[in-house]
Amino acid sequence: MTQASGRSCSCRTEGMSKGHALRDTLAFIQRNGMDVEQISQTKEQCIISRDNCEDAYILKDYRAGRECSTDSIDDMRGGSRALAQLHNILEKYPLPSDIEVESLHEKAQRKCAQIVKLKNYILRRSKTNAFEHLFYECYERFLEQGQKSAEILCELENSKTSVPIYCHGAFNQHNVVYTQSGRWLPVNFETMHPGYPETDLAEYMRKMLEKNHWDTSVADAILDSYCSVRSLDDTSMRLLQALLLFPEKFCKLCNHYSNSRKSWVCDRDVDKLAQLIQLSGEREEYLHALHAIV
Repeated sequence: MTQASGRSCSCRTEGMSKGHALRDTLAFIQRNGMDVEQISQTKEQCIISRDNCEDAYILKDYRAGRECSTDSIDDMRGGSRALAQLHNILEKYPLPSDIEVESLHEKAQRKCAQIVKLKNYILRRSKTNAFEHLFYECYERFLEQGQKSAEILCELENSKTSVPIYCHGAFNQHNVVYTQSGRWLPVNFETMHPGYPETDLAEYMRKMLEKNHWDTSVADAILDSYCSVRSLDDTSMRLLQALLLFPEKFCKLCNHYSNSRKSWVCDRDVDKLAQLIQLSGEREEYLHALHAIV
């Protein structure tokens, strides 16, 4: 898919402070050599526009380009290098002293608790549907992975060796484009937040690997490309391993089911869970290979 250049006010933001912070951060990225999208002022010289419901929006200029193809190693390499370049720039941008960084291990623990809650709900039911039947077959191993991931994340956070920076927040194949100038650029920064850069890399790798049956050669290509621009030390590699170990997609499916009507089961959710179980062996093989080198 190709994203067109132009201006749009369809980008919701969380309010005045978020809009100004995002504008300043994007301007810093551009000044440091990466021509990312910029936030524009309205005719009233404001950054934030509000609709009739008082929802806040920003006006920004897009960068035209073709989205990253999950079928192309070259595309995935290019996206990975662009992410590393972005992180190198954001590493120089100081976070406010009073800013709070979400705890990764607490977030993982909350998601594990949601799995347990859904398990207990299913146990109380006299009849189970197709989704619940599949869930009960596989939840134990996914929960074990989640709990192990949370343990590693807790250990790493307590060591305080990882340094937080601003992160993209949703770095995937849809949010990095190949431009007419022959460069890969990240786009759609509305989810930017303070955190650890390894979370961006883990999300990108997870999305690419899910589309490629957790192919080790694809993972190596993405990781090598990132490290050719930005090196990862032992702590960063352990953090990346813990993030990839966490069963993010399983938790997402569980959360979606928990918040849906139980009287009607979405066939798509059932199919997604069945596919996830089918690919779990390939995923675990890659995680084992990654563990061997970390």
